[in-house]
Amino acid sequence: MKRDLKKLSDKTYDLLIIGGGIYGAAAAWEASLQGLSVALIEKNDFGGATSANSLKIIHGGLRYLQQLDIIRMRESIRERRLLMQLAPHLAHPLTCIMPTFGHFMKGREVMTAGMLINDIISFDRNRLDDPEKKIPMGKVISKKKCLEMVPFIDPDKYNGGALWTDGQVYNTERLTLAFINSAVEMGAEVANYVKGIQLHQTDDQIRGVTVKDQLTGKEFSISCNMLLNTCGGWVSEFLSNSNVFDNLPPVQLSTALNLVVKKKLLKENAAGVYSNYEYTLSDGNKKTIRRVLFMTPWRDHTVIGTFHRPFQNSPDSMQVSEEEIQEALEEANTALHTEKITRDEVSFVLKGFLPMDGIDTKTGEVILTKHYSLLDHEKEEGTRGIISVSGVKYTTARDVAEKSIKLVLKKLNKKPRSIDHYTMRLSGGNIDRFDDFLASAIDSYGSDFSEKTIKHLVLNYGSAYEKIGNFCTADSELGRLIKGSDEVITAEILYAVRDEMAHKLSDVIFRRTDLGSAGNPGDRVLNDCVQFMGKELNWNESRKDKEIEQVKEMYKTV
Repeated sequence: MKRDLKKLSDKTYDLLIIGGGIYGAAAAWEASLQGLSVALIEKNDFGGATSANSLKIIHGGLRYLQQLDIIRMRESIRERRLLMQLAPHLAHPLTCIMPTFGHFMKGREVMTAGMLINDIISFDRNRLDDPEKKIPMGKVISKKKCLEMVPFIDPDKYNGGALWTDGQVYNTERLTLAFINSAVEMGAEVANYVKGIQLHQTDDQIRGVTVKDQLTGKEFSISCNMLLNTCGGWVSEFLSNSNVFDNLPPVQLSTALNLVVKKKLLKENAAGVYSNYEYTLSDGNKKTIRRVLFMTPWRDHTVIGTFHRPFQNSPDSMQVSEEEIQEALEEANTALHTEKITRDEVSFVLKGFLPMDGIDTKTGEVILTKHYSLLDHEKEEGTRGIISVSGVKYTTARDVAEKSIKLVLKKLNKKPRSIDHYTMRLSGGNIDRFDDFLASAIDSYGSDFSEKTIKHLVLNYGSAYEKIGNFCTADSELGRLIKGSDEVITAEILYAVRDEMAHKLSDVIFRRTDLGSAGNPGDRVLNDCVQFMGKELNWNESRKDKEIEQVKEMYKTV
């Protein structure tokens, strides 16, 4: 994967995608599968905004059962299974539990029926050959077993637990990259740090966009027959800045915040637990309601969320405030009968955007938008050649991408190809049985690396981990651990720069490796990485210092 801006300016593409989060990445892959000539640009780094800021959960749609939204359940179930097929190294089953109480909607009897209905609706969930990906039937467990699995809840408040299985993405950033890499392997041209600044319009047809290389400041043009706006939280801002859609109502945004805690509250299972949320009424009085927070184990940490707030400013101005962290922490602690979380145990804060419909006046909670939207600008405003996407879930991004590309094909008067996604793999996903593949990797490289490092490489790179090994074969020094890390090796830094378009230290620390996505890895790690990366990219000492400072800035609110 090479960044070649000259190629981007040399041709007219069938489709230009603006925005390199999970929605844009999946769309680039789907469009490439359909045989379109594709370009994708991202103003910062791929997957660096909302796509990296999540609970890392692939939801099977159980929560939609309460609204009897069977269509959304089926979509989520299908995409959960497909992601485990496409990227078996990154997507794995995760046991989840929700404590039960009383004998009504949250009681054992109703939950027993709910688990059964969920199993019936997800009848095809196990149509995968890999035993590691099997999702067992849900069930209701005893109070004793529930307390063993969720030891920090108040034993006097609950009478059991509902147990089901969803999915978890080990590294959401690398899943986004897997889609992009797969598109590139089929001929797509992609570039990070390229910002779309002005749409080109002839009569009522969008023909391309003027862009700016954020690394050099140079501007150039990219021509296209169709443009897909997948800018996430910036979807409306991109349109308004173009001076073409001045009167278009903006997408209402809320922030979605998740706490990463350097404390493993749960062993292997996630849990939906009840917290007390306090908000202020319009008359100044305060009201407390009960709501569900999700806590999930992740890399010897716990991710807790999600906390939503309305957002009305420019997306670029979003910051994580200490007030937000304190409020989230206080609410999280109301769900814990024991093992309260202290402020210094919050190692990182994940924050992104989700579209919302408004505020619930009865509860004070953000009302999230339930369904994605595909805005056909020709149909709505008479401007041809552009479609805007507003997504609501990481889980169903690929499905929305497929629907987006079908609309693109229709606009281009091209017949869609018939594609069986269940026979396909993303880059790094050439794995039939994950446990066997991991055992084979340990056997093959056990004399060169620790078992922890090999597992780390397989979980992040999948079948492409051997590319890292090949670097080490050519130069044994590349097989050493990054100073301060017990699993990441220097070859990963070289691979990130040469093959994965990493241009900044932050790209490596947060998105190409998992060195810093759960918290500050420390000065030894940052200094070692910047020295190695600087040597490859010819950085002087001033540039190295600047790169380290930019990474540290990301941790200042934590």
